[in-house]
Amino acid sequence: MAQAQAELLNEVVPLRTKIANLEAVAETSKAYQKKLKDQCVDREQKLGKYEVALANKTDECSRLTAENASLQAKVQELTSALAYKDQEIIMQAASFKVAEEKLVEEAASGFAEGFAEALVQAACANPGIDVSGCSPLNKVVDGKIVAMEASNEQPLPSASQPNT
Repeated sequence: MAQAQAELLNEVVPLRTKIANLEAVAETSKAYQKKLKDQCVDREQKLGKYEVALANKTDECSRLTAENASLQAKVQELTSALAYKDQEIIMQAASFKVAEEKLVEEAASGFAEGFAEALVQAACANPGIDVSGCSPLNKVVDGKIVAMEASNEQPLPSASQPNT
């Protein structure tokens, strides 16, 4: 029996060593498994934060997209209004140009009529005076009647100037 016990003891010792080694490996595996679980928890927390941030950014993107669409519609509306105002201004400018031309014509006509009436009055007030050389396009320079555009040229003959 002693020999059987010794044989069993010889078989048990290596098995105990194997068990001890396996227990050490199991403890190392448990520590590694705990480390992996902690990493998973950290990553899940980070993932949760990223999902919240993504949801916030998605909401912000949706809000900005809607705001952009609204602003683009406003720009289109303002562009149309500006184009309409542009057309109004162009039409007003043309109308003002026509009115200006009409007023210039009326003023010129009124001036010509007034000048002609002034000549008639001068001739009536001074019988025998020659007003035939008088024109609204002439002026007096150094006592002589000259054309406004050609004031450096020879004076025009008039009744007050004797012909030489």
